[in-house]
Amino acid sequence: MATGIGLSDPVEGHTAKAFDAALSELRLQIVGMGGLVIDQVSAAVRALLEGNAALAQTVLAREQRVNELERFVDREAFRLIALHQPMAGDLRMAKAASRMTVELERAGDEAKKIARFATRVATGEPQGPVLAVARYLRHMADLTTGMLRDAVRSLDESNADMARAVRARDSELDDEFAAALRQILTLAMQDAHYLGATIDTVFALKGLERIGDHAKNIAEQVLFVASGEDVRHKKQTVEAGTPEK
Repeated sequence: MATGIGLSDPVEGHTAKAFDAALSELRLQIVGMGGLVIDQVSAAVRALLEGNAALAQTVLAREQRVNELERFVDREAFRLIALHQPMAGDLRMAKAASRMTVELERAGDEAKKIARFATRVATGEPQGPVLAVARYLRHMADLTTGMLRDAVRSLDESNADMARAVRARDSELDDEFAAALRQILTLAMQDAHYLGATIDTVFALKGLERIGDHAKNIAEQVLFVASGEDVRHKKQTVEAGTPEK
């Protein structure tokens, strides 16, 4: 090196340790953000099913914290890349961190929308459509929060097999959404009085399906960090020619 600093130089060793510590902190922040978003999704659906306005307001109040965490991780990831110019796996982790928090922030947005619907139900919007698909809402909420939990856990534990399992469960969530949609459209055809609330309920169901997609995307980023392989492109190649849903 032009500076004459060797690999054992204490300054360089200190810099490497500082980078490793910052990267570990970044990972912890993502895990913490994941836990918050999981709570948001669970609470939003519970508020909707129970007509609980206070719980819905709690979800809405915590949305700002989700946004703050997304901005913090994004700034820190950019700073690490700019200052340390990491290579290989470290660079993949720094880049994936920003992508993962975007997915978590979008999942949080879906929870916020469900909480807003819950507030309307609690203050007079017909609850019939929600009750008609209550079983599906509960099951989809369980699936999405489980997928999010395992996606974040796969990052925390660097567990590629767990990440692959999250991706595999996405089809189950899609099937549940399709079944719920059939159920609620039957109700809409039977009673036009519920049309507005039915549309809102469909959006809530679709929001849960999208949260599952965000969990799957996080799992794909974990696989990218672990192997350097972009499995999103691999999936597109395998499924080429298959009609889109």
